[in-house]
Amino acid sequence: MKNTLALAFSLVALALPVTAAQAATSVDVSTGQGLPGTTDPLWNVTGAAESVAFIPTNINTAWFSGGAPAGQNGNNDGARWITANADGEVTVPAGITQYTAVFTLGQIATAAMFTGNFWSDNRVTSIVLNGITIYTNSGSASQFDGPGTSLNQWVNVLGGANNLDVIVENYPGSSGNPAGLRLDAVFSAVPEPGTWMLMMLGLGAVGFSMRRRQKTQVRFQFA
Repeated sequence: MKNTLALAFSLVALALPVTAAQAATSVDVSTGQGLPGTTDPLWNVTGAAESVAFIPTNINTAWFSGGAPAGQNGNNDGARWITANADGEVTVPAGITQYTAVFTLGQIATAAMFTGNFWSDNRVTSIVLNGITIYTNSGSASQFDGPGTSLNQWVNVLGGANNLDVIVENYPGSSGNPAGLRLDAVFSAVPEPGTWMLMMLGLGAVGFSMRRRQKTQVRFQFA
């Protein structure tokens, strides 16, 4: 009876962290998760004439986003960019455009690793998560070519909805500039300490149960 109870406790203890881990895995917040000429299902735009983020039909050939200009040398991922206009080659006035995404992680998550790369035209000035700045750029160089700017840091996340804001500054240029953003990134959630404790208790209970079973001796009685 005791062994049966121990085994049942083990199964319950192990099931809890497995369920929790499934609820807090990772969330892909990359831009351009759709077809060219449509609006991005995750991202919106503020500070522009439109409130939706377009996956443009035409891509500025200056946007490298992977080692070569879009549409050249096998680089067909130009559509992973998002813009405030349906045509990515349209020039827009100088100013600030804010791209916003809302995503959800599992309820047990309190921290996550934010990893990936981003490109922008002209410059990402900051990245803000739930009102807290997690990236700042005070430089003046454009960020639309080469391997992109890397992201790799621990951040605090909420158990429910999280707001990710990417602020992009567009320069005036001689007659305006196209403007856009490409982000290839994921939030990989980390379970709370209590979840790891449940897992350790579950594994310990399984070990205890198996040890008790090994010590059980079989006795034969002859008439």
